[in-house]
Amino acid sequence: MLFRSRLRTGARKEISIGGRSSTLLVVLTLIALVTSGSAPSKALRDVLAGPLRFVTEPLAGIGRGLATVGAVAADVQELRARLALTIAERDEAVASASRVASLEREITELQAVLDLRSTIRFSSVAVQVVARDFEIGRRLVVIDRGARDGIQVGDVVIGAGNTLAGRVIEVSDASAQVRLMSDPEFSVTAEIASTGAIGLIKGRGANPLAFEDIDSLREVPIGAEVTTSGIELSQTLRSAFPRGLSIGRVVTLSDQAGTVIKNAEVESILELDAARTLLVILNYRGGLPLPSTAP
Repeated sequence: MLFRSRLRTGARKEISIGGRSSTLLVVLTLIALVTSGSAPSKALRDVLAGPLRFVTEPLAGIGRGLATVGAVAADVQELRARLALTIAERDEAVASASRVASLEREITELQAVLDLRSTIRFSSVAVQVVARDFEIGRRLVVIDRGARDGIQVGDVVIGAGNTLAGRVIEVSDASAQVRLMSDPEFSVTAEIASTGAIGLIKGRGANPLAFEDIDSLREVPIGAEVTTSGIELSQTLRSAFPRGLSIGRVVTLSDQAGTVIKNAEVESILELDAARTLLVILNYRGGLPLPSTAP
């Protein structure tokens, strides 16, 4: 009995192996027919073409879709990287350009002040603006020189082009405070030399300077240069500011019929809010002398 069961088991195994071999053989035969160039193989390929396309075309489509998605993702990534690089390059170029422009302006200003120092008849000291106070109603700057350099309260401050900038109002050993011409508390008598029109210049913060109380009979041309009109009768009797310092140019005029005075607006030649290098005149003392205390 045991011998017969073993024989049956061995027979089933042989049948199983034989079935698998037969199936493999059929598959191989089909592959050979499909890949061969004989007439039967061509007929078989035609029969199988439809089912094969039904299976392979969706798969190919999926493959092409995945390839397209991958390509788009790569392009987006590349564009993002290029955009980031371009933005960085632009920012760097802008920063560099503004820095270069700032340095060029500073060089031009320094050269102009140096040229001015060699031509004016007054003794002077070059100073740098180190702080600004531009609160509402104020136009004050702090300079890096003070009493140790001979600067005193009342000293006149000028800029490139022999232009009036302001006046020293406070002094310490190593620094001083200057009230700019644009400060509302600043005023100076000025004139248009070509027509003899005289008036009072007053600061108005960020707005153009006010040119007030001008004789209506005097002509005030738009674009005319306005300068300080200081007079000098003696070393002790002269205006608070030297004569002939440039202030600005007339930009608007208010001339109402029937009035004895007229007003104008003057644009400062010097960029008061941005000036960094100035000159302080050391040996000009203007204004009326103090009353004598002698009996």
